Amino acid sequence: MCGIVGITRKRGGVISEIKKALKKLEYRGYDSSGIAIVNGNSIFVIKGVGTIDEVLSDVKLEDGTTGIGHTRWATHGGVTDDNAHPHTSCDNKVALVHNGTLDDFHYLRNKLRERGHVFRSETDTEVVAHLIEDKVRSGMDRLRAFYESIAPLSGSYAIAAVFAGSNEIFLARNKSPLVIGLGEGENYCASDITALLHLTNRFIFLDDGEVAVISPDEVRVWRLVGQEVIPVEKEVKEVSWSPSLIDKGSYPHFMLKEIYEQPHVLRQIADNVEYYLKFSQILAESIETGRRISFVAAGTSYHASLVGKYLFSKRLKAQSDSIVASEFLEWGDFIGVDDLVIPISQSGETADVLEAVRRAKDLGAKVISIVNVPGSTLTRLSDETVYMMAGPEIGVAATKTYLAELAVIYSVVKLAESYIEGRSPNPEEVRKTIMEVSRVVESNLPFMDEVSVKLSESISKKRDVYYLGRGINYPTSLEGALKLKEISYIHAEGYPAGEYKHGPLALIEEGVPAIVLMPVNPDLQSKIIYNLMEVKSRGAMTIAVTPEELELEDVTVIKVRWDRPTEELSPLVYIVPLQLLAYRTAVKLGRDPDKPRNLAKSVTVE
Repeated sequence: MCGIVGITRKRGGVISEIKKALKKLEYRGYDSSGIAIVNGNSIFVIKGVGTIDEVLSDVKLEDGTTGIGHTRWATHGGVTDDNAHPHTSCDNKVALVHNGTLDDFHYLRNKLRERGHVFRSETDTEVVAHLIEDKVRSGMDRLRAFYESIAPLSGSYAIAAVFAGSNEIFLARNKSPLVIGLGEGENYCASDITALLHLTNRFIFLDDGEVAVISPDEVRVWRLVGQEVIPVEKEVKEVSWSPSLIDKGSYPHFMLKEIYEQPHVLRQIADNVEYYLKFSQILAESIETGRRISFVAAGTSYHASLVGKYLFSKRLKAQSDSIVASEFLEWGDFIGVDDLVIPISQSGETADVLEAVRRAKDLGAKVISIVNVPGSTLTRLSDETVYMMAGPEIGVAATKTYLAELAVIYSVVKLAESYIEGRSPNPEEVRKTIMEVSRVVESNLPFMDEVSVKLSESISKKRDVYYLGRGINYPTSLEGALKLKEISYIHAEGYPAGEYKHGPLALIEEGVPAIVLMPVNPDLQSKIIYNLMEVKSRGAMTIAVTPEELELEDVTVIKVRWDRPTEELSPLVYIVPLQLLAYRTAVKLGRDPDKPRNLAKSVTVE
């Protein structure tokens, strides 16, 4: 995905504000960046390969009042100066930025070339600038030229365009996020509310098929219907997130800050347990009436859904499915009317999740989503939304939102269990449990971090790392492996410990790290100890995350100090040292954990 920002105001100063806002969106892409500033009857553009600080460090221009900016994650066209956004028309009177992918741009490009247009880039985006220019040449006003250029596009797009001689920003959205921020004598647009929190907490969320024009004094929105537009009244929503939540403070990286914020996130969920009663009741009713239940998620959220599937089986005696969102269109045809689909998404903008939800709704399913970002597309597609209350997460590798997802799922399951058993749910009991986990995580963080720093010395020199878990901690092994490969670029894999002898054991050789998640359940402990000894006998470097009371010989242990450990809550605690180990290993290798190569925070294109 890419990051888009636009600001139009009566007073000057947009360049510094656009740069500041873009910095907050750099998690969305950071291979190139650029800005376009309306400067009287011309448009000033500076762009190139590199981060915002590298490209925009020394902008020599008297500041303007209207401009757009972009930070790129390359899709169409390589990482080059010409392919960086903004893109302009032949006459440089139109400039625009784009997030998404256009399906038909080769055809449009050829038609425009036949009409004399000259292209400077390989991107799909540049086509739109020339389409608009072509319409203006024919005598159309700016608005009509803009929306008639958008109408024939297929694919996904969030577009912000400016015209020379105008203080308006023209916007369009289809399957890519775009929000409008409201100010006094100024208005804004961005891909994400986090970019604008230092400017406003009042937002309008554009829906698919809508176009808008913002100026310092006015916001107008229309729905695009064929070649015409119909005015739309939009609700203004206030977001309670504080700008301080998107500041690193004294931490060297957002990822470390967000790992250390996890006890606070758990307390936030504990303090609001009653909020999950409605979801719990709907879940209980779906189980009692025999409706199918399916999780849909991607990446880290998919691992959380596997924990949910386990808890549904163990606590609620209910069968459920966990479907990778990108596979849902192939695997989800069994979904029926009134079945329950539970998408899980930090951003609420992941393209595959949104497509899965659209398909589920077409099949008649009820959709209750677990989401972090308020006002995101998933919240508007869903019948009900449950917020995970983690606050903004900037690090590309999810940490605090994973723990939040687990805590929300656990809370919902415990409350639903009471409904199923005919008892009144006891939110206070759930609150105490989550608060206890918060205390355990907080008290263990310094020790876990200390051990992770030491282990990173060895792990950073390895080519492969394997994670083994059983039962509810099999998903923890997957998530631990994902964290390491995401940010350190070391090959890592998670496996069910009992499955390891069915092939992967052949990969174990002298010195290869095997990280084992020891169950709390004594019966499972004996089984996984056997797996541990099996890899150790073949020369593996063995590391175990264990309850404090468990003793293991000749194994490096990360002991969790926990008075009353339980199997069902162990994933909330065991994942923390694995997050820290991944972080410390990445830093040891000189990687930037907040900006891993080739990755963005959420994938908003399919």
